[in-house]
Amino acid sequence: MELGLRDQVVIVTGGASNIGRAIARQFAGEGARVAILDRDLAMGERTCEAIRAAGGSAVLLGVDLTDTDGTADAIAAVEREQGPVAVLVNNVGWNGPAKFFLDLEPARWEQAWRLNLLPTLNATKAALPAMVERRGGAIVSIASDAAFGEFRMSDYGAMKAGVLAFMRTIAKEYGRYGIRANSVCPGLVIPAAEDIGSESLWQQDIGFGEREIANIEAGIPLRRRSTADDIAASVLFLASAPARQLTGQVLSVSGGFAMPR
Repeated sequence: MELGLRDQVVIVTGGASNIGRAIARQFAGEGARVAILDRDLAMGERTCEAIRAAGGSAVLLGVDLTDTDGTADAIAAVEREQGPVAVLVNNVGWNGPAKFFLDLEPARWEQAWRLNLLPTLNATKAALPAMVERRGGAIVSIASDAAFGEFRMSDYGAMKAGVLAFMRTIAKEYGRYGIRANSVCPGLVIPAAEDIGSESLWQQDIGFGEREIANIEAGIPLRRRSTADDIAASVLFLASAPARQLTGQVLSVSGGFAMPR
């Protein structure tokens, strides 16, 4: 199947490690020109080097995606130096240790907002005007199955639900300009050690022990957790030419753990 991604400029926020790294590598594998926006410069360079070693095209722009002006400057630089952005992948996200809501402090959900919803708003605001002017583009945002309501993930789930609502609104408001906006909801993805950057949430304890992971796997109809590559493949499809009639959609990539309607 021809995905129509060759020579297209693709921005992947948070593309230095874990799911973002897999997304960047798969887009580059299809011949896209990838621009990674990430604050983890060391891991970002490693990812770009791996892509280039495999014959792909990748550049890194160091930026904190919670900085509205910095994000706008970075995306403007991609447009200026790499060419028109055809695809934006909003991948930046963070989840702290799983806790009951009454055990959370306001500072925690403020951080959840800043790292899970604000970067998606910032990057979309910066990339969308040029897409509107060109009357075309695809935006894919990474949300989470927690958006449907998940035990001990109230703050994270609330922000990821916001991502879903935001993408559906963008799909309705800007579809008339040929712009598609969709979301991918991963289930629990545990990265390989080499895919973890210094800024990754996996550098800290997020509250899942072996017993909890085993219980999660037992509740998955396909009896396997998703990998970063599973998520990336779904993102590529939603951004591709064969998905030209898909917008405002939510795709859960979790082995059937969540089945959104």
